[in-house]
Amino acid sequence: MSKAQDARNLALSSTEASVLDYLGQHRDELVQLLSDLVAIPTPNPPGDNYKAFCDFTADWLREAGLEVQVVAAPEESLADLLRPEAEGQRYAVLGCLKGKGGRPTLCLQGHYDTVPASGDWEIDPYNPQVIDGKLYGLGSTDMKGGLASMMMAAKALAHEKVPLRGDLYFLTTPDEEYPSGAGLAYFLDHGIVEADFAVVGEPSGIDNIHIGMKGGIWGDIVVHGKAVHGSRPFEGVNAFEKMVSVASAIQARLYPLLAERTSGFDFHPARGNHPTLTLGGLVSGTNASRATVPDTCRVSFDRRLIPEEDLDEAEAELVSFLKGLEKEDRDLSLEIRLSSRAPAMVVPESCELVEAVSGAIGDLSGEAPTRTVSCGGFETALFVDRGVQALTYGPGVEGCAHAAGEHTLVGDLAFATKVYALTALRILS
Repeated sequence: MSKAQDARNLALSSTEASVLDYLGQHRDELVQLLSDLVAIPTPNPPGDNYKAFCDFTADWLREAGLEVQVVAAPEESLADLLRPEAEGQRYAVLGCLKGKGGRPTLCLQGHYDTVPASGDWEIDPYNPQVIDGKLYGLGSTDMKGGLASMMMAAKALAHEKVPLRGDLYFLTTPDEEYPSGAGLAYFLDHGIVEADFAVVGEPSGIDNIHIGMKGGIWGDIVVHGKAVHGSRPFEGVNAFEKMVSVASAIQARLYPLLAERTSGFDFHPARGNHPTLTLGGLVSGTNASRATVPDTCRVSFDRRLIPEEDLDEAEAELVSFLKGLEKEDRDLSLEIRLSSRAPAMVVPESCELVEAVSGAIGDLSGEAPTRTVSCGGFETALFVDRGVQALTYGPGVEGCAHAAGEHTLVGDLAFATKVYALTALRILS
């Protein structure tokens, strides 16, 4: 045994050692659990097989020794909560390992929906296979791997009958990939759980903790022109061509301005430490005919904010820039349609939860994890908005989520399971 390994073992209590020993002996069960979760397709949209997935999860948690409830959004409210492409009931599964009735409480959370299968899979995306230490299947990285690790961690604590001060919760919710009004926010607002701490199991990498995320402003730029016959374009105003000039101005003048701003936080990936603006995820127009000058062109925008930026100021900057373009071109008429926005979020690196997760990773690996801000967004912010100390940590392979050949590393699953278990012990014991 190396000195580093010996030191790590000395840092573990006898209870922690017994829990980790249980998890080591049940690694095959963890792999089977993830395989079972992946084998239940939960593509969103539309939201297929949600009931089957939640029934399986609830039964597994009950057999593991947790108290379980399955909560459904009211059927009469679904028409208002769901988007047109979505269908079917929305459920959340809450498992609880009861403590002595005191505080604090810890919630391990993740979403169970996936994107629809796409691309050229060499295997059936819903018939998972383990090849060379990698478990292949849709959702294995994003984020059923995190769910499986959290469920096994809870089972280990239940099996070892660990005395806890507060309650440990496992919560899985729908509609993260294609958001609706019946996702995590809905169930939190309706009191499904009261947590002091929360770990969201999105893939961060097992040696990295996301302590925050960028903010965002999302919407559309709509340019209005004048439709005329395509043989007489000089009598109209081509909305598409005007949009091209708007996009060119943004690239030439606004992109460099954003690139000059650098965050003082460490980011993952490192190049993400600047604010960004993405155009054209959605593009539409009049589409009357090839022989008609288009009178409408719509382009979506995705403006991401670093933590140092103020949300209101960033919105005002974008609106002012676009309206300034109108003043420069008397034939340009544009409209800005904002759809949603969210501030950037960072929790203090010295907070109790960050220290607990970092300590668990360090004791298991001998290396302190990196603590970074994510370029993307997670449901972690929904906990933070409600006064819960929360971070993002979970297994997964960077760059393979949502794609053909999605997979996760079995070793990383096992490691993350141990991190969740140690974190729960150190927060709640």
